[in-house]
Amino acid sequence: MKTTKAIAVFSLCVLCLPWFGGQLLRADVQTKQDILHPQGLLWKIEKPSQPASYLFATMHVSDPRVVTLPPPVEQAFSGSRQFVMEMLLNFQAVGLVSRASFFSDGRTLDSVMQTEDYLRLLMVLQKRQQIGESAVRHLKPWAVFSLLMMPVEEGAAAALDMQLYRRAIQAQKPVAGLETAQEQVDVFDQMSIADQLWLLNQAVDEIEQTDALFPEMLEAYLRGDLAALILIQQQMMSAESDIDDRLMHRLLTQRNLRMAQRMQPYLQQGDAFIAIGALHLPGQGGVLHLLEQQGYAVSSVY
Repeated sequence: MKTTKAIAVFSLCVLCLPWFGGQLLRADVQTKQDILHPQGLLWKIEKPSQPASYLFATMHVSDPRVVTLPPPVEQAFSGSRQFVMEMLLNFQAVGLVSRASFFSDGRTLDSVMQTEDYLRLLMVLQKRQQIGESAVRHLKPWAVFSLLMMPVEEGAAAALDMQLYRRAIQAQKPVAGLETAQEQVDVFDQMSIADQLWLLNQAVDEIEQTDALFPEMLEAYLRGDLAALILIQQQMMSAESDIDDRLMHRLLTQRNLRMAQRMQPYLQQGDAFIAIGALHLPGQGGVLHLLEQQGYAVSSVY
């Protein structure tokens, strides 16, 4: 299940999934030369007779080097007429995600997990994030998985996506989301409990490897090296279960198609600044290539 850890940093805005958001590539991609749109965090999206817009690759963390926008990105954001993100991070959305995270049928996490796995999970959460049993006992496995995937960062600053959203609101820009909170929740909530537990247990088993890869992924993002992010993700591929493939289809393939389609009204209006997880952009099934197939010219700005 090693894939989903890298995806989480670059993917869902949902509450506790803070890392990326990605386009899964299989093991037949071996070099950066094989990857479409390998370099760049900010892309200009153009079509004749329409004002240009910008597509920005985010990383769902609060590291100061990430949330401080480089000058070309700051200029594009400040000069945009509207701001679009994966999911609006308003009170209604956060409330829906929070409610969906808890069992509502009397079950508890310890009642669906093997005792040994449950105790091992509690040890990891306490050691890594100082999270005790009372905070997780009534959560569904996918919600605990998302907590476990949060990178351990110093301070309590908001992640990049939230900071952009707040700035857009303060600047009185129109804001919009490409997905609803329910759609993001459904990616995991519609999985069987058995599949959720498999993901959670694998995450516990591999948490040290996950934490060790985070600095490498962060540095690749800061370089704007989308191809390197994909290659790092490839290192985390596992063939031991088809759960990965089924999840990745919903988490990535379907969402890339949905987001590329729902961008259309904002791109047609123009002057939009659209921010989505970094690994949604590159690759054969990435949003940039999907936009090219719809007649847009895409060019790296930064």
